[in-house]
Amino acid sequence: MADRPQAGELLRQHPALEQWLRTEWNQPIEDYRVFWSDEQPTGNSVAEHVPELHYHLIVIRVSKGLTPVDQLLALSYEMCNAQGRAKFDSVTAQAAAGTITRKEFVDGIEAKEYDAILRLKECFPKLLPLSSNEVATTTLYCKLLEVPAGFHEYQAWCIRTHSQNYLHAQELYGNQYDQLAKKRSNP
Repeated sequence: MADRPQAGELLRQHPALEQWLRTEWNQPIEDYRVFWSDEQPTGNSVAEHVPELHYHLIVIRVSKGLTPVDQLLALSYEMCNAQGRAKFDSVTAQAAAGTITRKEFVDGIEAKEYDAILRLKECFPKLLPLSSNEVATTTLYCKLLEVPAGFHEYQAWCIRTHSQNYLHAQELYGNQYDQLAKKRSNP
């Protein structure tokens, strides 16, 4: 709230959202602690959560270039995503063992992220209700409301709308799989 005063003010105006965020922030994620960084995201232009394995931290970064509404939405999304850490680790372990294909890995990671999107789509508009005029001033919030039900429909929608985040993620996760496969072949 101190790093992003406008988003902080918005939280104070919506105490249910503030309480939800505080509750989610404090939920245990295996043996990791969540850490906020005011730095710009490094792997994504919007937001990211990055596990720092050595320190048992999950670092969340959100772009300062987003509207306050979208900053809160991005923070909430990354929080939900971070809470799925065990599921991400499971898909990664399968890839490291060579029991899933590159496409299954990429789709598996994307499906876990889609779960976080669906969770937000269900609760965020109730916690931060906006008029249609206010929604029109946002990017992420507006897109959240458009997300279709069903993972395959979501994938098709992302491709149809040329979602840069989705396309970037496809490349990133494909590269991650390639690195895991390389480690398997060069023990």
